[in-house]
Order: sequence, then structure tokens, then C-alpha cells
Amino acid sequence: MVLYPAPVAGARKSSKRIGTGSGAGRARKPRAQPPAKQTARKSAEPSTGARALTDQLEALGVEVVFGIPGVHNLAIFDALERSTIHTIVVRHEQTAVYAADGYARATGRLGVAITTTGPGAANTAGAMGEAHASRSPVLQISTQSESRLLEGKSGRFSLHESPHQRELMDAVTRWSATVSTGEAIPTLVLRGAREAFAGRRGPAFLEIPHDFLSAPVRWRAQAPLKERALPPEPIAVERALRVLQNAKRAVIWAGGGAVSAGAADLLTKVAETLDAPVVTTYAAKGLLEPDHPLLVGFPPHQPEVTKLLSSSDAILIVGSDLDGMNTEGWRIPLPRPRVSINTVAEDSRRNYASDVVVEADARVALEAILPALSARKANGARRVAELRKAADKSLRDNKEFVAPYRFVQAVAGAVPANAVVVADMAVAGYWLGAYYRAPQVRSFQYPLGWGTLGFGLPAAVGAAASGRRTLAVCGDAGLLFAAGELATAVQEKLPLTILVVNDEGYGMLRFDEEERFGRTFAADLATPDFVTLAKAFGIQARTCTPKDVGDALAWGFKQKGPALIEMRARFTPPLTTSPRWPLKGKKEARP
Repeated sequence: MVLYPAPVAGARKSSKRIGTGSGAGRARKPRAQPPAKQTARKSAEPSTGARALTDQLEALGVEVVFGIPGVHNLAIFDALERSTIHTIVVRHEQTAVYAADGYARATGRLGVAITTTGPGAANTAGAMGEAHASRSPVLQISTQSESRLLEGKSGRFSLHESPHQRELMDAVTRWSATVSTGEAIPTLVLRGAREAFAGRRGPAFLEIPHDFLSAPVRWRAQAPLKERALPPEPIAVERALRVLQNAKRAVIWAGGGAVSAGAADLLTKVAETLDAPVVTTYAAKGLLEPDHPLLVGFPPHQPEVTKLLSSSDAILIVGSDLDGMNTEGWRIPLPRPRVSINTVAEDSRRNYASDVVVEADARVALEAILPALSARKANGARRVAELRKAADKSLRDNKEFVAPYRFVQAVAGAVPANAVVVADMAVAGYWLGAYYRAPQVRSFQYPLGWGTLGFGLPAAVGAAASGRRTLAVCGDAGLLFAAGELATAVQEKLPLTILVVNDEGYGMLRFDEEERFGRTFAADLATPDFVTLAKAFGIQARTCTPKDVGDALAWGFKQKGPALIEMRARFTPPLTTSPRWPLKGKKEARP
């Protein structure tokens, strides 16, 4: 397993521009000594902590970082300016981590955010929590107060002082560390990157006392290790094969772990060998091509899909911990026996009982299972075709659902083949999360996860920074969480189209209030003219209606640089939102 894979198809190399100051957009001269030769430098070469930091990032293959300069971290930004890394200066620390997360999800590579001490680091907590819940490989590097001030536990009230900054971040990260000497910076940067990709994956946090950044250090940048994932236990593979070979109507449930492992091709072959329908979670969209005859293409909440699952006689769960949002609060009846493939065995048992657990990377496990599987005919394609027809009809015949369902189809028809769609926590985003069929892996992003409103626009900035055309679908309220990133999109000339679905409030909460209390009382909001707002930032902008959204998106994708489209519409939430779960009130599964 390579911890830091090459970019996915369609991503580009860094343009070597830095997104700050009057020099934005200008080409920079490369460093006198290219990164490939830096690892050969002698460890005795004098340098600074900041230079050691950026050289280590280069050795890791990092091409883009997101962040905000502060009084304590200016030495890092000075070193970044002298490096080959493209630095994108955003307008809020939280959006720096969202952007790093969006970049990581779009590319499969490490997302890096640079923040400053105290309020700068604290501002990222929501975004780090989202990365943690969604298991995104993000590394946040923050500064800390001067090292001598950290000796006492109570601090001395210096600027930005936060003696317990690391403890604050521990709640939303899977690994954290404090640099104790300047010479330790490269080693801990490497360790943080490694931890971000290990096991369950997730964000890492590293804090560096700011005096170490300007101090002379002796260092050696270290190249990342290329590790091979451990093979699964043979007895677990044997038991899994026994279950799958005996099944007559098997079904596959695929999650984000299959994407992280790069197992799309193997998963497809296993499904075809078993003739098994494939249900995907939010994170696993695109594992199979949209028109593949075994891809269910509807969420498990859809009654027709729930029926398919419950009527199967075995299930292969690949890279999913069967979280509450994908299973209607663990109410969906999954068949027995259950074979689960997961990098952490505990995640195969915490929510539903598993009969066989194969603790391994999804690709390695499927490589062990596939050669021994015998092909069979189980009417899988026919079952999927009948399901799709029935589910499609039920959505089109439902007066509440027909308009948003058509909206999803219009978006799918307009999005370019290699584009990334980023959906925010908005009703329109919920519909895309439920029914949008992504054309390939890493082409759809959704904050479930933690469910963080305001994720859409800054994560789309990160995805677009990879060079892939990106569509951000936001509600009016969610976009205003990070409206400053419109300026970042302009400054960086990002290939980003923004669709704002304006329902003048918190649409999901409006539905909740009406359902529970019979009135609305905290969900209706004043909203700006988003077209005028976008033009104030220098963004091409227009309005559209749900009927002509496809044409409007086609216009947006043709623009050079960012474009914004405002669509006024009020959609009812889909079945994937908890107030509308068909099985709500049913008994939940017990592990």
C-alpha cells in the first residue's frame, strides 16, 4: 500500500502560483535545488525549522497547501514561498481544513492545512471533526506559543496563548503531537502524514512552538515509505469463501473503505462473479459505473432497496462500519450470514453482528477472495433492473419527490465526466447524496461524516485546486458560512461552478419545525441577491429555475474560472433524512 498515491485521473500538477498579494498568478522560479535531490543533503546542513518543514512536505509529494498566515507562522509562509508547493491563502481557518479535506477526497492524497496559534487552530475544530468522521487523510500544522512559555501549565497570557491547544484538537483528530525540538520537525511531519493514512484514516494535528521555525536546525527530509498492506488471516478468508459460495442470492454493501483501498476494479469483478447486486454508501459512490447492471444506484433507505437487502441470503460488507445515517439508525434488516471486510475488526462488529470478519485492506482482502470464487448465475442483474424500475416509478409518481428527483437527473446530465460534485448539508445536497450516480470514484463529496453545514463551498475550493472541474451545490444559508471563499476562487482562477439553491432559510429545519411543532420559528432567513454578491467578487453569475438548471450548469461549466448560479426552489427532504426514514420507530439492530 502506497501511503501517498499519485493524483487521480484528471488532476493536474501544481501551477506554482501562490494565492496571496499582488503577485498572485505569476509564475515562480523553482528552487535552486529541486525536491528530488533534497533527501541526499547531508544531515549536518544548517537550516531553519520552517525550511525543514517545507522540505519535508516536498519530500512527501505535497503540491498544494491551504492556510492563513499569522504572526506566529509567517516563517512557514516565507518558506512555502521559496518552495515548489502551491500555497492557497483562504479567508478562514475552518475553510482551510475543509479545503484540505476536499482536496484529499478528490485526489486520494494528503490534504495539508497551515494555521496559527490559539484562535487560528481553534477555528478549525468543526472541519477537523468532519474529516475525522469521514476518515479523510488531512494534516493540520499549527504553531504554538514560544517554547519557554509552555513550561508552566497555566501560561503567562501571551498573544494567542493556548497551553492546552493540543488537548482541544485531540477530540477531533486521530493523532496529535507537539514538537519539542526544531530537529524533530521533519520526523513528526512524516509521522503525522503516516498516521493520517493508517488504519481507519483521519486527520492528524501537529503543533510547533513558533520560535523553532526561525531557529537553526540540522535536518534531513525523509521520503515516505511504500508499505504493503498485511494479508488477511487465511482462516478468515476460508470462512468468507464458504459463506459466499453457499449463498444463492448474495448482495454486496460497499463503503468508503473500498474507495480508499483503490478496490473498485476488484469489487466489480467479485460482484460479477457472484452475480450480486451492489449497494453503495454515500462515500462509495462511483465504485461501479452508473449503468453497470449490478449497481443498485438507489440508497438503502429506498423501500425497494431495503426489500432487496432483507430478501438476500448473505451479504458481503466491504469497507463500511454500517453507520447510523446509511442504515436508518441501524434499523435496516441486513441478511445473515454477514461477511465483513474492514481494516479494523472492531468496526465490523460495533453496529451489526458479523459472522465472518476479514481484517484487512479491502483491496488485499478481495485479491485473496476473488481467485477462489466460482462464478454463478443468481439473477442479480434482473433483480437490479426490476428494483430500478420500481424505485424510479415510485419517485416519479410521488408529488413531493418528483421535482427534486428531476433536479438530480438534470445535474447528472450536465456534469462533465471527470468533474467533482460537492454537496453541502442542504435539502438539494441531500437529494444528490441519495440519488446522484457518480461516474467514477472520488467524484462526489458529502459531509456525512459529521454533517457539517458550510462544508460545500470550501471543500469545492480544495477539489478544484486539484485541477478538476468542480460543482458545489449549496443552500443559501450554508454558502454564507464561507462566502469569503468566493474571493479565493477568483484569486486562484479555480475551475469552480457554484449552484446556490435558495429557499430563504434552513430548509431541513423548516421541515422539522413544521412536522414537530406545526409552525416555523427559527428557520426563515433574510438572504442576499447572490448574483449581485458574486459579481461584486468578480464572478460570472446568473439565475435559473429548476426547469432550466441543466442549461444553466452547462453555461457555468463553460466559463473560465469560477461561476455562480442562483436557483430559487423549495424541495421537500428525501427519505434519507432522519425525519423521513421509512423504518423510523422500528427496532434497531444490536451488534
